[in-house]
Amino acid sequence: MSVKTPADPPSRPTLRQEQAAVTRSRILTAARRLFFRDGYAATTLKTVAAEAGVAVQTVYAVFGSKSAILTELRWMVVDLPEAEVARREAMAAATVEGRLATFAHSIRLRWELTGDVVQIDQDAVRTDLSIKVEIQPAESRRQAGISAFSRALVDDFGLAIDTARLAAALDALTMYRLYAQLVGVHGWSPDEYEAWLGAQLVGSLDSIA
Repeated sequence: MSVKTPADPPSRPTLRQEQAAVTRSRILTAARRLFFRDGYAATTLKTVAAEAGVAVQTVYAVFGSKSAILTELRWMVVDLPEAEVARREAMAAATVEGRLATFAHSIRLRWELTGDVVQIDQDAVRTDLSIKVEIQPAESRRQAGISAFSRALVDDFGLAIDTARLAAALDALTMYRLYAQLVGVHGWSPDEYEAWLGAQLVGSLDSIA
């Protein structure tokens, strides 16, 4: 008879792997700061290396190009852990209003914590049209997430609403440029934006029913 043994615990990263992760994080943080402050086009890998405190050869070895750094920053927006936790909490809400309020919170977190990366992308597209194509996979993921959320909302609560129209309304209401306009231009607080967005999401159900 075979004897079951406990599964081996996951191996700890080596010192070399830990150092590589720290270096990668320092480069990303430096690039994010410089891209936002000085502009994507004006920032060179040499200046990123100086800001990160590493050799420029290290930046090339880790990322290979400036656009590769921007790509990784972009996926940080899509996969933001705080927003994903809020989205999962939204899916567990017992009421339509509760689900939409928590969904609004997830959107607020995404734009509040990573809106600078969205602005970097927008700046980069103005100087390098090829980045518009690179943005598409992340945008497709966003659209798929909104469609899935809309479909679940309709199905879970038996709403007599066209799912595609609901997804379109949620897409329009949760775009970053609306957050940037209200918070960045008109001086709303993120809390005020979140409250407003939650009310708009609930109101959209009546307008498209």
